[in-house]
Amino acid sequence: MSAALHTPPAEAHPADVWAGLAPLAAAPGRHQMRLWTPETGKFSQTAKLTAKWPTRPAAVYLYSANATTVLLALDFDTSRGDAAGVERDLRTAETWLTSCGARVVTDYTDDGGRHLLCPLAIGTTASLPEISALMRVLAGHLPTLDIAPALNPAQGCISLPGTLTKRGGYRHLDGTLTHARAAFIERSAPDMLPRLYQLLGMLKPAATTDPSPPDEPHDHLSGYTTGEGEHRRLTPAYTRTDPLPDSIAAFATHGDTAPTDRPHWKSPSEARFATVVAALDRGYTPAILRELIEPGGPWHDGLGTAYKRYGHGADRALLRDIDRAFDWLIANPLQYRRPQHKQKYTQGGSSPTATHKSGFTGPPDLRHWLANAFRWADLEFAGQRYRWTVHAVLQTLAVHALKAGDKSTGTWVVGVGGRSLSLGAGLLSPDAVWRVLRDLRDRQGSPVVLVRSHMGLEADYYALTSQNNLITDLKHHTERIRIEAVHDIWHILGHHLRRIYELIAHHGLTYRDDIYAAAAVSRSTGDEVVRQLQIHGLIAATAPKMLGPGPVTPTVLAEAHQLPHLREQRQQTYRQQRAQWQQWLDIRERLKNADTTFDAAKAPAGDALSTPPYNAFADTQDYLESVLRTGPPEDIERLEDHAIGLVETIMGATLLSRRAVPAKPSQ
Repeated sequence: MSAALHTPPAEAHPADVWAGLAPLAAAPGRHQMRLWTPETGKFSQTAKLTAKWPTRPAAVYLYSANATTVLLALDFDTSRGDAAGVERDLRTAETWLTSCGARVVTDYTDDGGRHLLCPLAIGTTASLPEISALMRVLAGHLPTLDIAPALNPAQGCISLPGTLTKRGGYRHLDGTLTHARAAFIERSAPDMLPRLYQLLGMLKPAATTDPSPPDEPHDHLSGYTTGEGEHRRLTPAYTRTDPLPDSIAAFATHGDTAPTDRPHWKSPSEARFATVVAALDRGYTPAILRELIEPGGPWHDGLGTAYKRYGHGADRALLRDIDRAFDWLIANPLQYRRPQHKQKYTQGGSSPTATHKSGFTGPPDLRHWLANAFRWADLEFAGQRYRWTVHAVLQTLAVHALKAGDKSTGTWVVGVGGRSLSLGAGLLSPDAVWRVLRDLRDRQGSPVVLVRSHMGLEADYYALTSQNNLITDLKHHTERIRIEAVHDIWHILGHHLRRIYELIAHHGLTYRDDIYAAAAVSRSTGDEVVRQLQIHGLIAATAPKMLGPGPVTPTVLAEAHQLPHLREQRQQTYRQQRAQWQQWLDIRERLKNADTTFDAAKAPAGDALSTPPYNAFADTQDYLESVLRTGPPEDIERLEDHAIGLVETIMGATLLSRRAVPAKPSQ
């Protein structure tokens, strides 16, 4: 009886394993797979990637067309060692990765080969140079690792569990298919790669732009550290709170330099520096480190002994390591670590107390407009994922209308630019917002009408109209509308998940059929959305066919993916672009109003117009006078055709008619 209770689950059929993992593991945008060709001994042929089990050994591409990947794939080959060596290297790599927050999937073949697949965090990618550097470091510690596939962005590929092998048989999945799919769907922690760099001791310099001039050195510690001298430490926003790793603690207290998870420690020097880095990373100060390593301190026999070799210079060596450790932390993991920002703005479901808001928000007439606009978009873009982007733009227009719009004529009118809308629409790109606005204002029955085009710094003005009323039950629909900014987390998870989440978390819908009807989606689409929301913890099953809010809020996920930092970067970029636009408008206005005569003595020092202005009309006037005296040039038709061709090619113009050119009078 006891043995039966602990019987491992039956292995899934390889066709089911392939169908369940191939769509999740393939590089985004690569819709083909590579097939093994016995004649060449390589994966030389390609075929369309489908969920159907390939009848030949197959592999999915590792890199997208832009040489980025969402998958860290490790291939341990028996041609580089025996089966025991392959197993040892795989377990070592698995230990490193999982300790850094990775989700991994492993498989094996009958001849002893192993693969380890580690999906990167949701919404993140790694470049070819980044993966290449990591692979070379890993290969230095794992002799059986074959890094060739990871170094080939065009043809690099990896076989998945369930695929046939070139020597017969197929790749067996370790564990259950359910756990493997969950790993690919939930994916790794956002800071997994930086933590792995830190564990391996990789120096990954941060890219620097706009270097400071020599006479104004850049303070690279600004924002990352606080305090001075003996009390300098990382700011709380960047300080780790987890305990020291066992290997670090063992060296710090006892001087153990041979841990199984730190193969790059070839001498006490590497262990000593790693310990200082780990201590500073957790908020230690130089004063605290001195207390720990002094005689009688808990780290005297370990870290303290490592500095005894310097004799009277031990304190200088410690301070030198501390300076280097701060530099290394700031140039590497802190560039990617999520700072613990205080909440500066409020969005739907972003309550810092992790509570879920409920009910509608906003004035009734504006909620009526938005409910009608959503209904129009549902009908106009039925079956298209694009409608969720339209929903985000429409909702953000309503938010701006409430905050800064005008309703003096009975219709909401709001003037807002695409960049401002993009910040309120879940970090949609400005190009996406402008595309939606151009589309909406040109469609018949659209709830958005352009009433005034932008002029100078003033944005486009839109009227939020309801002349095409599609709602019969006004109260029923407006009670499911919230006039609030779209949360940033949908920038990562996808805007197609937002409507169902809000119906559950904010409006109390619990039955699947009611939720899908209110969201205007099919059952299959709704089930897929619910599954993804459950994976991220945003909703949870409360009973059969019933759903409720989950334990995770959108704000928690947004912080995990560093979205507050991304928002700050966007805002800074937009401010710079607006300043540049203002400067350009000022210069244009001053040039327009400048006299053709210029007195340099009257110009203020350093002024942008301290040189004589260029009169753009002078050349035109000279040309007109020349034409009046001599008539048009002989090849006017050829020049005209060339000019029209340029306009048609570059600007997409269409020639409607051609004016006949009068014959040149004879002399």
